[in-house]
Amino acid sequence: MIKKHLVLIAISSALAGGCADKSVSSGTAGVKPYPLTTCVVSGEKLGAMGDPVVFVHNGQEIKLCCKNCRADFDKDPGKFMAKLAAK
Repeated sequence: MIKKHLVLIAISSALAGGCADKSVSSGTAGVKPYPLTTCVVSGEKLGAMGDPVVFVHNGQEIKLCCKNCRADFDKDPGKFMAKLAAK
């Protein structure tokens, strides 16, 4: 029974942040607001494809037009962060 509890504690810990990446949900204090009205990946106007995908990467709020762009962002975040830095 004790082993079962330890496994549950380990899983809970991992889900609570032990395995977190650098991206966290929006609303974190000290986050730089997203400066564009367009998706940094596709260039599409935000909201044109439904609600934007919003998350925080390395202290910068990111807004993308769709979940497909999130996959592209995750492949090379440095490329898109550099685009934001240039704005």
